Amino acid sequence: MRYCRFILPFLLLCLSAAAEDKPATGNAMDFLGMPRGTARSAMAGAGSASVSASAAFSAFDNPSILPFATGKVDASFSYGRWAPSTPGCLSDNLGVGIAFKPLRALALSVAVVNQAHPVLEIPGYEPFRPLDGLASLGAGVSFGAHFSIGASFKYAYQRVLSDNVYSAFAFNAMAQYHGGHFDIAAGVVNVGGDVKSKDGSAYPLPSAARISGSYHGDIGKSRFEADLDADCYFSGKFGIAAGVQYTFNDLLFARAGYRYATAGAVLPSHLALGLGVQWKGFCLEASYITANDIIGNSFSLSIGYRY
Repeated sequence: MRYCRFILPFLLLCLSAAAEDKPATGNAMDFLGMPRGTARSAMAGAGSASVSASAAFSAFDNPSILPFATGKVDASFSYGRWAPSTPGCLSDNLGVGIAFKPLRALALSVAVVNQAHPVLEIPGYEPFRPLDGLASLGAGVSFGAHFSIGASFKYAYQRVLSDNVYSAFAFNAMAQYHGGHFDIAAGVVNVGGDVKSKDGSAYPLPSAARISGSYHGDIGKSRFEADLDADCYFSGKFGIAAGVQYTFNDLLFARAGYRYATAGAVLPSHLALGLGVQWKGFCLEASYITANDIIGNSFSLSIGYRY
């Protein structure tokens, strides 16, 4: 994952002794490209077009899905531990998101995430804890029963050293077709300007063009869903995720997914699994990532409510 390889060089660039070294390469703030919400994490990043998953974090992902999301209000609180086996990537993630429909054809979403890394000790500096933060506001508008558009605006910051904070603005713009058994969404994500280090080196955000599809069908009390997402990064990298979801009696559900990505992509190849239960509007979900040496053993837990 490029984010892990970016942190240390960026730290060194902030130190005057290392400012003369060869600039690091890669993206800045690759945490923008991480799937937010336990449902998408459990399907390895697939599910951008799924109307059955929680819409609480749609401002980070696909705001055009908001008008078609289940319920009038959808709120979620999540905790995730990212890459616990890799010290250079390890972070504890807390997120809160809410989506609501003030009008029949208009829906809004607000979400924030904070990532805290382990305390670092560098000679000549006070011990400090690197932090990443992300806040987003999204809106979706539907035109009839089948078509919608949406946009979200994001503010991201990164505290690399105790006195060095970098920030960036980005946006997502998506459109969605909502059919009886399938949904298709397409657009761009994480588009914004470069982030400049103290020595003037510029690092692009993990911008990408995305297309996503979702198909579901019911058999008795069971619902089956298949999702497919493809990201073509402006850097020339590529990633595709396929996920499945099974729901029984609108009460219990299981998810699984696999992501393939070219070398150096924001989110690497991995396998993901997830379980959940929902009852009277409340939902408890869990996801687990494996089959990757860097981000393996990552997990996410969330509790939500929708009505």
